[in-house]
Amino acid sequence: MLKMNDLVKLSQTPKSTVLYYVKEGLLPEPVKDKPNFHLYDEHCVKLLSFIKYLQSNFNATISQIKALFAHPHFDWNNPYESLIGLLDIIMGAENEVFSVEQLSKEFHLSTQQIEDMVAEGLLNPREGIFTAKERDILAILSRCDEAEMDVVKAYLAAAKMLAEKEVNVTLAALANSEQKDEKLKH
Repeated sequence: MLKMNDLVKLSQTPKSTVLYYVKEGLLPEPVKDKPNFHLYDEHCVKLLSFIKYLQSNFNATISQIKALFAHPHFDWNNPYESLIGLLDIIMGAENEVFSVEQLSKEFHLSTQQIEDMVAEGLLNPREGIFTAKERDILAILSRCDEAEMDVVKAYLAAAKMLAEKEVNVTLAALANSEQKDEKLKH
């Protein structure tokens, strides 16, 4: 167990930030043996590092991090591994959502055209919910002529193939690694 001062030094995180994260539920409540004497689990150093990683690499908000930590598939002992399967929480947690009908009207497309773009993988609403990211992509796609759309589709096919290879290489590298967190950060 760590005293607050030790946690602050080891994590290089200000005391006020630690207290805020405890208040927000990002860190577990400390053990309070005596008044003004709080003890934190050593694991909090790793969690603070992970929170900083999310904020600096993904511009993650406190609400996005809370949603990630609250997910039933999030493993507190292996946060970086958990992040692989839950990236959509960090990448797609936006407040503004749009219906297919709204997007259809705004971009002068039929709902079928939008649904076709989803089926082709050009748009990827999360659980059927269109966010500002999908809207931004649709703004580009709606201006494409046939030749430009062919280029976009070719790029998408190449990107999917590259992403699959990247995942396979990463999983192979992680299989017998003792430094999973460090490899996953990269």
